Amino acid sequence: MISDKECKLLINYHKKHEKEYYLEHCPEATSGIDTYSSFKSIDLPGESKVHTLVHQKTKAMVKKWLDHLKKFKAFHLPLLSQSLNCSHKYRLLKYEPGAKIHPHTDFVDYVYASCTFNLNDKYTGGEFKFWNGQHKVVLKKGEGMIWPADYFWIHEVNPIKTGVRYSTNCFIMSLDQNLAEQVNKQAYDQAAIRKPSRPQYF
Repeated sequence: MISDKECKLLINYHKKHEKEYYLEHCPEATSGIDTYSSFKSIDLPGESKVHTLVHQKTKAMVKKWLDHLKKFKAFHLPLLSQSLNCSHKYRLLKYEPGAKIHPHTDFVDYVYASCTFNLNDKYTGGEFKFWNGQHKVVLKKGEGMIWPADYFWIHEVNPIKTGVRYSTNCFIMSLDQNLAEQVNKQAYDQAAIRKPSRPQYF
């Protein structure tokens, strides 16, 4: 999906801007405890060359995914296509020895998929694991992966043993992020002024 030259461009961007890194956090899937990951994340600025590159590759990845799913004749592709309209949070990730991601899911409002690209090799560890390690994925340099972001798709990344791993990641959404935030704000504001009703339980 990404050429050697493009991989090098993205890695060099991370190296140049590494001081701007931050650590991401989200709930651990089994405990629910907000947990920090240990990779170094850098956001890609909109309209930049690197942002445009990752955006184009992500768009191509979504198309490949939909084309693949058509072969099964088993999914509601019109609705799925409508849910994969926008991408959000393009960033570069650097995994040094020991760096990993804890088990988690990527689902929040309007997010339907996650997409990642591997930018290098010559490291050990760093395998993707789904469903508590029941399924493992090893990506080669330039390869990409896309998967649903719902609560069933618990995934993690094993600690890096030797070397350094670089990758990209983003979230695929049904709405533009700014619009999604506006919709949520309106919904919360309306809920706040409604008279509370007795909850119904199943």
